[in-house]
Formats: sequence, structure tokens, C-alpha cells
Amino acid sequence: NDRGVVVLLFRSKGQPSQRVSMTGFDPEIRFREEDEERAITYIRQTYKLWADADGDRSLKDCLKEVKSTSDVQPQAEEEVTWATIAAAMKEAKLDFGKKIQPQTWKTNWAPILDEAVRVLGRKNAPGDGYELLKAVLKNWAHAPTVQKECGRYLARWMEFAVRRYKVPRSWLITQADRDELIPKRTKKRKKAVLEDAEILDFIELIQQENPAWANLFRLLAQYGLRPIEVEHLTVVPDPTSKTGEKVFYCSYEKVGGQEDTEPRYLRPMYFRRSEDDKPVQWPLVEAWEAGTLKLPDLKEFTGHACNRYLHRKRNGKPAGPVQQRWKELIDKYAALPTEDWVRVYSLRDGFGVRCYREGLDKTVIAAAMGHSAAVHERSYRQLTERIKARAFKSNAETMPLP
Repeated sequence: NDRGVVVLLFRSKGQPSQRVSMTGFDPEIRFREEDEERAITYIRQTYKLWADADGDRSLKDCLKEVKSTSDVQPQAEEEVTWATIAAAMKEAKLDFGKKIQPQTWKTNWAPILDEAVRVLGRKNAPGDGYELLKAVLKNWAHAPTVQKECGRYLARWMEFAVRRYKVPRSWLITQADRDELIPKRTKKRKKAVLEDAEILDFIELIQQENPAWANLFRLLAQYGLRPIEVEHLTVVPDPTSKTGEKVFYCSYEKVGGQEDTEPRYLRPMYFRRSEDDKPVQWPLVEAWEAGTLKLPDLKEFTGHACNRYLHRKRNGKPAGPVQQRWKELIDKYAALPTEDWVRVYSLRDGFGVRCYREGLDKTVIAAAMGHSAAVHERSYRQLTERIKARAFKSNAETMPLP
């Protein structure tokens, strides 16, 4: 009631009503949220005794007996720390609901929440969500993209903490907080799409140094794969073939983020050294099935692992011809007026562009790459200047100017 007293009341037609104050038996139980669980425990055990007595005992008598037992005595609660809440968030993201991959947690969530827990554990710890975000952002002052992710992940974590652990609402991070603290992103850089000949020549260069790495990049380029998808490949019969041909099947399933992915059969997209060249591709399915397609000995196939190989340095300079050529490609496309960005994912974008160049429908291309047409339109290159220029090429006669 409004005096903070918890009252247990029984009413039933044809029977006398009964009313007993639970707070009178246990003054520590008040009408407040933190006592809810304890009060419910009392009520359940009291009802069990009262129902078993079949009217031979009063509510007051049953409640008195429950109070005398040890079953409902207060127990020491486990201390809840920010580290505890971070661990619970991990469990929720990995095991329940719209689950994410362990690698996604390790790469995206863990660094940000680990930094937040560290900041919250120091002497001059932040006192609310705004100050927490402000402090954590400093660790990524050099990385605007990561700062945006900080805002998103910390906001979700604080919502989880308030909902599950009754953390004060002052810890919520609002959109206004994020807009104020996170710098506006500069214009999004366009991913570069390498020419077919550049891809073929680059992989041949890798072949001379390390055939296993060359095979990995062959898979990424010919099938438009994410590096992590290589871990999920198997060779299976082609369901559309009447002659027993086989294809790769990728069982990788990505959930969360902006780009869900479903398992799919893979289709290769060939290369041309020039517009008039005969299409070429590698027999990767056959080599995989024969056990001759050696791959790098990696704990995990990730973009980070590929970058470590491509950006290896010795005495501050590219470690070898492969790393030197990769740097040259980066510099070449960065020097364009559009400042295109060469990265490992450029091979995935290149797959989509080649498909488009060869006349495939956008819906088919998106399905082959494992995402929706909407995601493809929003996030992936579809044209290059060479394709656009070819479309406008004509034999029109030039008229003289007056």
C-alpha cells in the first residue's frame, strides 16, 4: 500500500476474507522493487501450506510457519560489477536471441567493452553514460569509424545493464550524447576495384613467394568470399548438374550488423586480362577435393590475418615483393581524384563488379555473394570507370566548332 506495507489478502465468494501484513512478520519486506523477489518467495510458500491445509489453517498461521523456516532467509547476493555485466552481455549476444559469431564479439565488441570496464575501474571513474562514452572515445581518437562503433556498442551495453541489472538510468547513452561526442564522419571512402589483370598478376607474385597464401587469395577473388568463409567450405554435388559436377558450399551464417548472410552454393566468376580476352579461372574445386589446395596455417581466417601478411614490414619498409606491390596498388588508387581505398575486401567487391560486367542480374549477384539486393546496392561497388567509359563509347563523328 501507500505506506510501504506488503499485505497478503484472500477473497473468495462464500468464504470469509483473510488479510495479513507480511511486513508485520518481516519488517525488511517493504513495498519496493528490491524486495519483490523475497516477497514472492514468501507468498508462494505460504500459499502451498495454506492450500495443503484445505481451509484448516489461516493465512496468518501459515505465514508464521514460513517465517520460522530458513528457506526464505536473506542470502548474500553475489556482487555485481561492470565486468560481470560485460560477461553477461557476451553470453546474451553469443547464446541467445539474434546470435553473433564468436569472432564478431572478439573483433568488434570485446575491445570496446574491455576498455569501458578498465575505465570504470579506475579511481576517477566516470559517473554516468555520457562521461563513460567521452572517456572511452579517447582510446580511438585516431579512428573515427571505431568511435562510431563505440557509441553504438556502449549504448546497447548500457541499455542491457539498466534492463537486466537495474543500473540507474543516468548510465544510458542517448543519441544526443553520441551526436555531441562522436566526430562527424568524413566522406566515406570508396573501395577500390582492381583490374582483372592486376589481380591475376598480384596472385602470381604471391605464388612465387608463398603458394598457400596465393591459394587463399584465389578463393577470395574467384568466389567473392569474406576471409572467414574459407573456414566453412566443403565440396558437394552441384544440385543443378545432371553430369555429377561438384561445387563449393559455404555453411557460414552471419547474423547481426547490417549484413546477414545465409549458407549458399558458390559460383565462380572468371577473369579477363582485357575486354576481348578469353575468360580464365582456376580449378579450385578440383584441387580442394584432391587435397592439393594448400592454405596458410592460420588459427583463424580473418581480414586481420590477411592484412598482417600484406602489410608485413622489415626495418620500416615492405618486407618483400608482395608487400611492396600491395603498397603500390594502395598508392595508385589513393592518388585518383576519388581516392579509392584498396583493401582485402576489394577482391570481394571486384567479384560483384565482374558479375555485373558480364551481364548478371543484380539479384543474382547479391544471392551469389550471400546478402540481399538492398545490402548490395548500399555497400558494394557495381561499376568502375572502365565499365562506364565502355558503355558510352561510340563511333560518333566529331562536328567542328563554329
